Amino acid sequence: MKSIYKLGFGAAMLGLSLASCTKGFEDINQNPQVSPTTSPELLLSLPGKSIVDRDFDWFYDCYQYQMQWMQFGAPQPGSTIGRLFNPSNTNDFYQAFYKNIAPNLVDIDTVIARMPEATRPNFAEVGAIARIMKVYSAWRVSDANGSIPYTKAFGARYGGTFTPTYDTQEQLFDIWDAELKQSITAITSKLPNQQAASSFDIFYSGRAGNWAAAANVLRMKIAMRLMKRNATKATTIIQEVMASPAGLFTGNGDEWKFVSGANAFGQAGNWEMTGSVSLVATKNVLDFMQNNSDPRLGLFFEKNSYTKEAFDSLKAGGVFPQTATYSGVRYVGAPASPDKRNDVNYANYFTVRNYEMKFNVNGQETIVKRRMDTVSNLQRRLFATGAEGIASPGQYTQPILTYAEQCFMIAELAVRGIITGQDAATWYTNGIKASISAYDNMGRIANILDYAELDQNAVNAYVNNPNIQLTGDQATDLEKIQIQLFLNYFKSPWEAWGSWKRTGVPKVGSSIMAYEPMVSNGSTVTIPRRWALPQPTVVEQTQNWRDAVTEMQKTGEYGNDVNQYTGRVWWDMQ
Repeated sequence: MKSIYKLGFGAAMLGLSLASCTKGFEDINQNPQVSPTTSPELLLSLPGKSIVDRDFDWFYDCYQYQMQWMQFGAPQPGSTIGRLFNPSNTNDFYQAFYKNIAPNLVDIDTVIARMPEATRPNFAEVGAIARIMKVYSAWRVSDANGSIPYTKAFGARYGGTFTPTYDTQEQLFDIWDAELKQSITAITSKLPNQQAASSFDIFYSGRAGNWAAAANVLRMKIAMRLMKRNATKATTIIQEVMASPAGLFTGNGDEWKFVSGANAFGQAGNWEMTGSVSLVATKNVLDFMQNNSDPRLGLFFEKNSYTKEAFDSLKAGGVFPQTATYSGVRYVGAPASPDKRNDVNYANYFTVRNYEMKFNVNGQETIVKRRMDTVSNLQRRLFATGAEGIASPGQYTQPILTYAEQCFMIAELAVRGIITGQDAATWYTNGIKASISAYDNMGRIANILDYAELDQNAVNAYVNNPNIQLTGDQATDLEKIQIQLFLNYFKSPWEAWGSWKRTGVPKVGSSIMAYEPMVSNGSTVTIPRRWALPQPTVVEQTQNWRDAVTEMQKTGEYGNDVNQYTGRVWWDMQ
């Protein structure tokens, strides 16, 4: 019943989104509903919430596709694969960007621009925060869609066009970098009498200095995407960021993330990883973490059902012979490849184990039935704090830009020689420690099952493990850094997908942490690399969409069809 409810709710939400967002751009370009006397900071809350309140994205994009493509999870034993390589009901963040996020952020600039000239400077920081949020959201949309309407998309209600053209990614990268620099300058200028965003800013509570650092991290991240296309321009941006007086994150406390209040977010419905999209750990990722004693293992995955007590019960009930001994293995991952679910050599992983145990109680035979799971679930309360029927839901965390990823980016750039004066090993170690600490905090406040306090000795042992430490060999070190970056994106699968596309890590055949070839019906499958750019239904806008698709096809990598998900957007150059 629950899965029916979830699917019905999801379908209803999709219908609402499509009804409001595929008519063209009329719906987002009506006369503003915001009074010109509204104070601009009041408009930050709705787009901020829309960035993180993404249960539909989690149910479809993440659980059904990205987390399985990236081999963080596989469907639980007894369930089916579904449309794994032919995605549907995806890309809802595109709709949210044009419906709820960008229009409200653009209104902030407009309201400020209409203020008396003497008042306008007091809202420089609020305007900067809005631009940073808009750039991040637009970048996230474009990262998997390619060209999008941006520069002319939100101006019709202010005298612009209802049929905006699409900006190419090459153009957008320059536009976004300029807007982020403008925002950083507005914040670091420290103009007097600034209106605080305070409680209307759900991420930093109006702390503008944190926003400036976040803008720098975002500049670096976008520039890393640009490396494939224009390494010279990317290097210039990265070196500017490293020298910026606005600085970067200095620790986990500076990172851009959302943390809910207790009992307030991500509790049920589409958030829950249950039913048709219930995921278990995959063997390659879990084995890498377990073999190297990664302290995040219990934060990413749940223990299986084979406790010592359960084993002894099964043994006493005649399921296991009296000579059987308890292995103590509580973390087990399943193969990721679809065909291995039907391979007799892997039946042990995918068999639904329903045991029937017989006991003699006071001379009477008693039969007890029990289901036991061999493989480990993903840590479900990390994704839905109301999962597993626990009476007191915890707090939900959604990372957006993290200190750990910043550390890994700088470590990679140092190994590549793009920046100098930075010790790659130190940044790499700091990144691992930051990631472990961040996930420990996420798990603790989410009240995950079997939470245990982080053991700092285990953290130190992990970063000093020769299998984890850098070696001095550039290729090996880059792969190790990128594996840790990839693992850090466990809670942001769209980021893991983007990182994999940029770096090719994890890669098939790796001796460090291999990507398992995905074989379906006997054929090795190519993993999708983009979404289909949504087609408008209004005739007047359709030609602009066609022109955008034609332009993207000029690289020869986009694909012949907009629905060719294995094609590549502009930055994702082979």
